[in-house]
Amino acid sequence: MLSHKINSFSIWLLALSLSVVCIILIGGYTRISDSGLSITEWLPISGILYPLSEEAWIVEFNKYKLIDEFMLINSGMSLNEFKYIYFWEWFHRAFARFIGLTYLIPAVYLIISKKIPKELYLNILLIGVLIAIQAIVGWYMVKSGLSGRVDVSQYRLFLHLTIAFIILGLIFYSLLRFLYENQISKNLLKFNKSLLLLFVLVFSQIIYGAFVSGTDSGLLYNTWPYYNGNLVPNELITKDSYLLNFFENGEFILFTHRTFALVLLITVIYINFVIINNVPSHKTLILIICFDIFFLVQVGIGILMTIWNIPWYLALAHQGNSVILFLLSIYMWFLSRKPS
Repeated sequence: MLSHKINSFSIWLLALSLSVVCIILIGGYTRISDSGLSITEWLPISGILYPLSEEAWIVEFNKYKLIDEFMLINSGMSLNEFKYIYFWEWFHRAFARFIGLTYLIPAVYLIISKKIPKELYLNILLIGVLIAIQAIVGWYMVKSGLSGRVDVSQYRLFLHLTIAFIILGLIFYSLLRFLYENQISKNLLKFNKSLLLLFVLVFSQIIYGAFVSGTDSGLLYNTWPYYNGNLVPNELITKDSYLLNFFENGEFILFTHRTFALVLLITVIYINFVIINNVPSHKTLILIICFDIFFLVQVGIGILMTIWNIPWYLALAHQGNSVILFLLSIYMWFLSRKPS
């Protein structure tokens, strides 16, 4: 029974997890709607204020007009159109501040009241440090798109997304440690390495998606499984340095992302085969089947995104479903670990 574990500490971790999930989705839509460069300054305190007067809006719009994105792409944008993209970037930053407070205020209370288990102190401190770093990285990412280009650097987008998922994973892992302590699933114990591999592959595929998004690689082909009738894209290798193709060549990035999805599929099939043939537990089977369902949904959304030229709602569903897969992979690996 976990009822005795439902207290202020576990509720706080759960609320923090949900908040991070929300900001990942908000950040995803901010990216999809091309709203990320609408605020050209980072003002940690006064930046929370939302423009309310027409004069304030004109001031913000004039700042936006100075950057390359406006001059080269959005020069015909109206003030009302600007207000839309401004809102999403402002909301993203405002929600980030909310998460900071959601972490800091309860953490101080829980530390003073000694309600944080000693073995989780380091985890909680690391979460706070990463949240602070993420705020700085967020501006570092936005700054990359303000001059000399019309979008943020895919490298900085990758860093921002990676830290977001590390924060979410650490919060969720801490919650699982608190709720389950040294409990394990004996049925999954012998599959620890396989489930750890699955988690690593899921995490890797998610964060590599930042390069697909950051280079708009997903828009290059709207056919699947072929690339306009070819087995591989037309210009698979374009960079002198082979390694740079992984991060800067859109066609290679898309090919890698799709191919890695196939690797993941094979891994999932293998794990299903070995666990279902060796584990009689109904709870374990239900857990594996749940993962399978969300994985197949993810594949289906990815295919539809490609064919329909990445509509925003499918792109957001793809990111949201990836969060579920990420958390499920952590949960399955957690249950398979040896007790500390």
